[in-house]
Amino acid sequence: MEHGSRTRLVTAVMLAVVFVSGLLLGLAADSNLSAEPPAVVATAPEGDEPEAEPRRRYIYEQVEPTPEQSALIDSMMNDYRESRGSLEEELRKGYRELRSTYDPQYQRLVRDIRGAIKDVLSEEQAAEYQVLLDDFDRRRADRNENDDRD
Repeated sequence: MEHGSRTRLVTAVMLAVVFVSGLLLGLAADSNLSAEPPAVVATAPEGDEPEAEPRRRYIYEQVEPTPEQSALIDSMMNDYRESRGSLEEELRKGYRELRSTYDPQYQRLVRDIRGAIKDVLSEEQAAEYQVLLDDFDRRRADRNENDDRD
């Protein structure tokens, strides 16, 4: 095989691996993220009370829709949440099945990219980066442990 062809093949394979790992990482991260239900957000306390948490605003609220637009958007968001919930459940089932197959490859990719990033950083930056990674990994492990108990 010619050197240029081999380089293109390796590049294409690496792009595919990065894409798949990004997809899996995105699915894992998205399953851990959730928005407040609209009823909770809509009834969140507002005012100058010191113990009251600030009301969470959705991005679309920042364009100040009319009450009619808000009602339509709320209806669409409810439908979206139901559809997303069904899809997430299906993805979680599939993810659990695929995880045992892809987890070792994924972990290797994570180690490789983290190592490559540390190689670019100064010693001080690399040390700080490692502390941040350790904290992130610990929190993720705690979260996964809690998810497995459910």
